[in-house]
Amino acid sequence: MKKIVVLICCCLLALPVSSRAQEVPEGWEFGGWEFFEVYHNFGDSPFFGSFYFEHDNFHYKYFECWYTRTILGAKILPWLKADVGYDFMKEPSALKHKLILDLTGTLSSGNFNVSLRERYLHTWTHSGGPQANELRSRLMVKYNVPHTGWSPYLAVEFIGWGQWNKTRHYVGSLYNFNSWLQLETYYIYYTHNGKPAQHILGIGLNFTL
Repeated sequence: MKKIVVLICCCLLALPVSSRAQEVPEGWEFGGWEFFEVYHNFGDSPFFGSFYFEHDNFHYKYFECWYTRTILGAKILPWLKADVGYDFMKEPSALKHKLILDLTGTLSSGNFNVSLRERYLHTWTHSGGPQANELRSRLMVKYNVPHTGWSPYLAVEFIGWGQWNKTRHYVGSLYNFNSWLQLETYYIYYTHNGKPAQHILGIGLNFTL
């Protein structure tokens, strides 16, 4: 039954939602991200894997894309994990591939949780065009509200290569329906050097199988 619910929810979230038919006020940049993630621990081993799907639609130049991410990782220490991933991304004018290397440290005290994730991405296009590198550093503070299932969080992510040229500010929350199903919602204030800031609303489901 759990697998059937996961399959139905994933299919619904994967349906394309387009913003192309809407009129966009000049100078107002808005986006929506819909996603799901399926996470799995391999028994009692330190290894884990996940599959992630996201659909992005932006009023920003009517940009729309989707991508999948497959990850395999390991818990090196109780507070430290590392993983390697691969993205396949479909943009309006290109197919992109990304290699991802993550290292995440997490410290907890009572109901508070602080994590720092360092991410390296190497991007290349399907047509063999220019390749690119990127570093992303994300600091997150989360609070687990006792006896409610809610876990609000704040996060900031710096993105660049050689110098930071993008920043994401997150305000979000997780809600645990049960031990295997979690709702996540967030707002991102996304700044780019030399471009108007973007305002992004995200909603998705996280599954643990």
